[in-house]
Amino acid sequence: MAQKSVLIIDGSAPFRDYVATKLEGFKLIVIKAANGVDGLGKLLNQRPDLIIADYYLPQRDLVSILKVKKGDVTVADIPIIVCTGRLSREKLIELTQLGVRKVFTKPLKIDQLWQAASEVLGVKITLDESPCILDAHINENVVFVEVAMGLNFEKISLLEFKLHELMTIHSLEVPKFLVMLSSLDLKEADLPKIRRLFEILVEFTRGRVRWVKVLTQSKAVESALRGLIEFSELSITDSLEKAMDELLDKDKIETFLQEVKPVESSSVEMRFGQDKALADLSQRIKTEGADLRIAVVDDDFIVQEIVKNTFAASGSTVLPFDDGDDFLKKIPSDLDLIFLDLMMPRVDGFGVMEKLRETGSSTPVIVLSAVSRRDTVLRALGYGIRSYMTKPLKPDDLLRKTFEVVGTHF
Repeated sequence: MAQKSVLIIDGSAPFRDYVATKLEGFKLIVIKAANGVDGLGKLLNQRPDLIIADYYLPQRDLVSILKVKKGDVTVADIPIIVCTGRLSREKLIELTQLGVRKVFTKPLKIDQLWQAASEVLGVKITLDESPCILDAHINENVVFVEVAMGLNFEKISLLEFKLHELMTIHSLEVPKFLVMLSSLDLKEADLPKIRRLFEILVEFTRGRVRWVKVLTQSKAVESALRGLIEFSELSITDSLEKAMDELLDKDKIETFLQEVKPVESSSVEMRFGQDKALADLSQRIKTEGADLRIAVVDDDFIVQEIVKNTFAASGSTVLPFDDGDDFLKKIPSDLDLIFLDLMMPRVDGFGVMEKLRETGSSTPVIVLSAVSRRDTVLRALGYGIRSYMTKPLKPDDLLRKTFEVVGTHF
């Protein structure tokens, strides 16, 4: 019986590599293409059994590829799964008319992707189904990695590729890590998983084990980690403040603790520079960001204008609110992202976060604040907010943080 093949067409190398690694583990042939031109050529010449593609492709767009595919009887019936950012209803209808079976939005619920691929290919793709919450964000050039409820090989593998994306977005070459472990009941079977987690992190630090700090209040977890001989230099603490003091440079600590001056109006102008990664982000926001609905809740008119001007070129919808009370009275539907100030009259950012938590909102929140005192940040982290930005704001940082939260694959 001939091996089945899958064509992956996506501009993200980490995503292509992750999908390829997973599928090759089940004896499938994987064909990779980084752009639409290459993807169309490989589709017509190699005729795979399944296509997994992004909607937004360099050099040639997916819709034009699908139109060629539909008109060629030799490839017309090949099933296709689209993994992409948010799409309008009109674009989704167009994809359906062009034969797309499934559309998954990023960040991906990867188990759904594998289930769909398994059904199409008739190949059982098994997954580690252990409960696990695992996420990562970057603040002050420190990567916060949160692990809770358990350990899962699939999510640990995903973390490696998500970190590659985050490093690219933030132009960060050698990161420092703060690993927050909570609600973990480690068993013997979990040791290979936790070892793999720290192998990935230490590899990103280029072997600097001391650049990985662990925050846990569990003595059992601490004991298990200290039993991993290769990671004996890990710094383990039960104090978030102490861990951050160790990770941040002295000049960063001062910046982190002080109240910075209000943003000047001249900051409204967009400054993208010549950095290639930032240029790529700017281009992505003009395409993938076209359908984003963003709320900015801040009593500073200048901040509202910075956010609106940053996303104006993409056609994204930016909804400004002068304070938390105004926002909570008429929370917009279908929001993709909320920029939230902490210090506002009437209802402050903490009041908004409390209400969002009560309603079970899953909309990502990026905290904005000119107050970067440690106790304020720690309080925000207590609400589960892992992404925050200190003022004054810069358009390029807004773009990076936005794609970190809503634009990455994982």
